[in-house]
Amino acid sequence: MAARTQLLFVALVICAFSAFTSPAHAQFSLTGMGSALSISFSPATPSPGDTVTVSVQSSLVDIQDSDILWQANGKNVAQGKGVDSARVIAGALGAETRIVVTVVTSDGTSASTEATINPTELDLLVDSDSYTPPFYRGWPRPSAGTNLRLQAFPRFKRGNVTVSASELIYTWRRNGEVLGSISGRGKTSAVVPVEHIFGTDTISVEARSADSKMSHVSSISVSATEPTLALYEEHPLYGVLYHRAFSTSAFISGVEATFAAVPFFAQARSVYDPALRFDWRVNSAEIPANLKNPSALTINAENSSGVAFIELQVTHATNFYLDAKNTWNMSFSSGADSGAFGQFNPFNNATQ
Repeated sequence: MAARTQLLFVALVICAFSAFTSPAHAQFSLTGMGSALSISFSPATPSPGDTVTVSVQSSLVDIQDSDILWQANGKNVAQGKGVDSARVIAGALGAETRIVVTVVTSDGTSASTEATINPTELDLLVDSDSYTPPFYRGWPRPSAGTNLRLQAFPRFKRGNVTVSASELIYTWRRNGEVLGSISGRGKTSAVVPVEHIFGTDTISVEARSADSKMSHVSSISVSATEPTLALYEEHPLYGVLYHRAFSTSAFISGVEATFAAVPFFAQARSVYDPALRFDWRVNSAEIPANLKNPSALTINAENSSGVAFIELQVTHATNFYLDAKNTWNMSFSSGADSGAFGQFNPFNNATQ
């Protein structure tokens, strides 16, 4: 009985030793262990039809010394030693692409993981509440003291079903900093104040589904501008002729003209905004302000024909960054005896 017990003990020792001296090439699988492998996309949030570079990273597996197989929806797209990336074409909206990568190391250890490409679209539109005149075809450029107005237009689909924009979660950022007060579910629009005179702000928005399986990021860079002054003729019949601004020197046919100033991109609701201050000078003489229409100036050159040197400065009651200036030389046509270059008297001939 003692001999049988001794033989059994020896057999157990041999088995235990064999377990710790197993062949070096035995198969060991890490399939499904997210800590072994991870997949990243570039671009991170692809649109339909984008060429997406998928890459694999690992802190546990030597990627460069391993055999790697890439599959997209079950089809091989790349294979070889150290092939740590592959290119895949994203499908249409709602069409998922399942990516599987399998890594086999030199000692036979294998690991695999998968990810899904869900193509989405997200348009980001921007304008500002700075002042522009009627019929202006451009976009109102932001200036210090104004606000950026942004609107996100996402297009997300699950199969053939469109995901409502109100169901998505939006994260707004300025220069990488999260704007928590305007972020959240259904927050498709945002108002962001312009705080700088110079420089560029990068505004971005991320839209993602509640389960985080779909997301998209769009951004726009916006530079603040300085308000500029333009001068137009205010016709007695047709009103302000916004289609034709005066150059720095102009000839006026006639002895009287009314000029309308436009402070492009200023912080104002209109040229009648009470916060705006228009300071006019004609031939260096100050012209008293017209409280009803401070942006307009009427000059009558009768008996005072010559060159009227007009200066204008526009400031703001609370926005000290607004300080726009411009000058114009206006030559009036007149039959006055004083001649074409006679002295112009601003006090007798310029009114607002």
